[in-house]
Amino acid sequence: MRNLINWIQRHQVAAFFIVTFLITWGLGFSYSAVMRQGKDLLVPLASVATCGPALAGIIVSTVCNTEPKSGTSRAPRIAFVAALVLVTVVFLANNTVINHAPLSPVMVGFTLVAVTPPVAYVISATYSRVPAVRRYLASLVNRRGAIGWSLLALVLVPGLGLLSIVISGWLGRQPTAPTSLPAAGLSLVGMIAIKFLYQFFFFNCIGEEVGWRGFALPRLQARINPLIASLVMTLFWAIWHLFLWYGEGQPIFTIQYWIDTFVKLIPPSVIFGWFYNRSKASILVAGIVHAGANTAFAFLPNLDWPVYTLTLYAAILVIIIIDRMWQKLPADHPAVVQSLELDI
Repeated sequence: MRNLINWIQRHQVAAFFIVTFLITWGLGFSYSAVMRQGKDLLVPLASVATCGPALAGIIVSTVCNTEPKSGTSRAPRIAFVAALVLVTVVFLANNTVINHAPLSPVMVGFTLVAVTPPVAYVISATYSRVPAVRRYLASLVNRRGAIGWSLLALVLVPGLGLLSIVISGWLGRQPTAPTSLPAAGLSLVGMIAIKFLYQFFFFNCIGEEVGWRGFALPRLQARINPLIASLVMTLFWAIWHLFLWYGEGQPIFTIQYWIDTFVKLIPPSVIFGWFYNRSKASILVAGIVHAGANTAFAFLPNLDWPVYTLTLYAAILVIIIIDRMWQKLPADHPAVVQSLELDI
């Protein structure tokens, strides 16, 4: 056991990816069972699988902790209960307002017991008694210096989506105005807010970015530059979705699907990493930009994907040049985790 712990401490990135895939792929069968076969009783497994990156970051941080526990268990317990109530309300709002599912006591109880606990646990871990975990997750709740970047993160990718629609209209490929919006006015604003919070809590921030950018990226950037690190993240980020995409019925057994997927995911990976670095390693900001992007996709379903993808590549070209992302970040940068023992 001591040898395993020593190996994890020296190879935190490798350990993170191994644990992430053990959790998500180990429970990945639940995606198909729920989506294709309607086996809702397996939703708890799918919920844990989706939190794989975050749980992996917490597990590896706990193993690597070398300090005694501090504080009491009261704070994480209170945080867990508060988070459980909050994310349950968000889940039910999304299910009733967006998915038009009927609200019932059974749904409320099932959500509280089976769906939201993994998400609430990750949030409550920001108040963990384990110092390494608490430091690792601090930027998830610390808004200091992140408000401006959060606002930009919220609008950048949706703005690029709208810009691509305008460009596509200029090229005569599709109408300039977005179509198929489910509502208008304040109703649309409310639906967008609910969808954003749902994406933020259940997928993009708490489930994914806590691990991808919050744990793995700063350790990769201790050895390689941000551009290469983002490309490495793209590889693992893409294949991590394997069982989810299979459950959705995507043609994952074709080479063309994976080529198209990697081409599409490189720009957002660079953008998410750029926001994380620019915001001085804020998991909150990384989660906002990720959730904002997926929320935009939900309300702009008819995007001209070739034009949109080219728009994103133009944007990241500007980002890469301005920030010189081919150069390593300084060792004292907040988005770099340095350790004498750390090896990828």
